[in-house]
Amino acid sequence: MKRNRIILLILWVLSLIGISFYGGQISYGLFILFSLIPIISLLYILCVYLLFKIYQNIDARDIVCNNTATFYFTLQNESAISFSGVRVLFYSTFSTISGLDDKTEYELRPKIGIKKQTDIVCKYRGEYEVGIKKVVIQDFFRLFSITYKNREPFRVTVRPNIVHLTELLHADIAMSAVRDSRVNQNEPDVISREYVVGDDIRMMNWKVSANIGKFMVREKTGEQQQGVGIIMDSCRVSNRIEEYLPIENKILEAAIALNLFFSERGIPVSTYYEGTSFEENVVDKNKGFEEFYEKMSSFVFDEAHTDELLCRNIMDSKTVFMKKAVFMIVHKWDEILANTAMEIGKNNIPMVVYIISDDINCEYSSQLMTRTSMVRITTDSDLTEVM
Repeated sequence: MKRNRIILLILWVLSLIGISFYGGQISYGLFILFSLIPIISLLYILCVYLLFKIYQNIDARDIVCNNTATFYFTLQNESAISFSGVRVLFYSTFSTISGLDDKTEYELRPKIGIKKQTDIVCKYRGEYEVGIKKVVIQDFFRLFSITYKNREPFRVTVRPNIVHLTELLHADIAMSAVRDSRVNQNEPDVISREYVVGDDIRMMNWKVSANIGKFMVREKTGEQQQGVGIIMDSCRVSNRIEEYLPIENKILEAAIALNLFFSERGIPVSTYYEGTSFEENVVDKNKGFEEFYEKMSSFVFDEAHTDELLCRNIMDSKTVFMKKAVFMIVHKWDEILANTAMEIGKNNIPMVVYIISDDINCEYSSQLMTRTSMVRITTDSDLTEVM
């Protein structure tokens, strides 16, 4: 393009010299021609910009992240002149389109359209724009080009991926406790508190007392210890969609995978999270998974859903202490979460903590917490390989 401009400028200067020294119709004709070419090129680009049409569609009722869907787009010339040098650029941050190259230039004859069919994969759950992002238009002489954002962007709502786990790689202790719970459903509650004068000595929790170095007694709650609990972080980590979307997607994907894994094995699952209020969502072998999946498909993370609020509500509800095992899915590890994990661990409940983070320097330690496994999961991890 730069070369063409230089050539045109040289020709225009030569025609101007011809007028100055020789005159004549040819010199004036060439001068007028070379002067009009840039104007004609700009008018052509303006015409294409105003008359060029784009149509897009995805042939799928439900778009699920990391699943292939058929994508169509049509470039339509509805004018009486030919369009040349039209190039389309695609959204690539949250989706990938196969078989199409951003460098391809399309030529459209008058009243003719070009229809393309290919596959699209949306990487993350959520609502965002996919397909054609920008259009690049060049004139016939390759002197100028403009790039403008698609005037009719295609926005989609993508549902979370459902991952089928065949096993849990880092949950040996927790799974052992869960297997025990299926055999013996009548184990007393293990919510413990410090011994005070007058407590029934028969309710002494000797194992917990030995672990922490002071007398602890079992607290009667009238409930049976059963199933597993999942503590799910629902705090929005940033105002930038490219930062928060991958993390939120993986948190939901992990929570859904765990719910499906346990419900398929007849083990009740309670998922704790901050929504419009503090919620405990129960899924068992007979009901609840589809409802939970629908909730997660439209779930909204919020910066007000802090770790402090979540942990305080969990401590107040106390139902998490009735579980045979507890799983945490969080985007970071801090003192508040560590204290909550230690309180759960004091009741002899095994835990697995999944930290969703791409930060290779993410710091965490489970040394002070017994029967606890901690795993860092990146936003592009395959859960079947890391969970």
